[in-house]
Amino acid sequence: MSDAPLIQGINAAFLGVTDPDAHLKYYCDQLGFAVAETGRLSAAEASAIWGEGVGSVGVTVLTAAGADHGRIVLLQIENAGPAVYPHSADYGLAGIDMYTRDIAESHRVLTEAGYPWVTPPATWRVPLGDKVVTVTEGFCQAPEGTAVVFVQPAAPRGTAAWEAEPDRFYTELTSVVCHVPDFDAEVRFWGPEGLGLSQWYDATFSDPGLDAMASLPAGTVMRLSFLAGPITARIEVTCIQNRTTGRDRRAEQRTARHLGHTGWLVRTRDLDATLDRVRQLGGTVLTGPVPGPKVLFAEKRVAMVDTPNGIPVTFVEHLG
Repeated sequence: MSDAPLIQGINAAFLGVTDPDAHLKYYCDQLGFAVAETGRLSAAEASAIWGEGVGSVGVTVLTAAGADHGRIVLLQIENAGPAVYPHSADYGLAGIDMYTRDIAESHRVLTEAGYPWVTPPATWRVPLGDKVVTVTEGFCQAPEGTAVVFVQPAAPRGTAAWEAEPDRFYTELTSVVCHVPDFDAEVRFWGPEGLGLSQWYDATFSDPGLDAMASLPAGTVMRLSFLAGPITARIEVTCIQNRTTGRDRRAEQRTARHLGHTGWLVRTRDLDATLDRVRQLGGTVLTGPVPGPKVLFAEKRVAMVDTPNGIPVTFVEHLG
């Protein structure tokens, strides 16, 4: 039996869409992603993975500089309801993050192109023991309810896109964000004692720059954990500590049913062992394992779970 971690990171973020062309104009024309795969899942295929009642789903896979991780998967659905942008205080899935070479330029160009930002970029500080990490970022409203967080890091961590194309302006997805009520359970689920990601830090802090960037009340105390494997995307788990949160949006963020950021795709070396760990760690196995379709899953076995906080995750067995 291998001692290697069951997973290496978040392979892709699922975005529910009704108009793929609007997203291609944003992610491809503006941010430099490329279409790597297109196809359609039948209602039978999609419902076997994502549950009863899911209809036929169009699939468009977007990659940055050819990276096979840190991807975006557009799921074209019907009867999805209104698009609602998540707030940092809402429970559920929040932003999808990527690096930019120059956040001021990103703000200018995207705003002029018709993609508003919630607030202008702001800088905030995270105390990590005897050092302080500085982060500059801002929320941009991508089409149909997805919040894209652009980050200009003081010290960038490794990204496949910038390694492949050093002059590239944007990266693949570097992290995905969730805001949860049971912080410890979510970190335990993903971390070293759970599915095997490393916990790079666990910090509780307050900073005016974070309040400004995330449209939070002054003095908000945030707990933040950063969980990472050898590949992007990484996971940011957040929990506001000192005040009532916003809405609980988790029931409106189901994969292949709703618009916006609605789940994560994760590759695992051993699907059966992963599902056993999911159950042991307080998660819920919702479907599978089932044989995956050729589109998106390359006919590998697939299962869908909820984490202990109800974050929807689709696991695919990837032996390569």
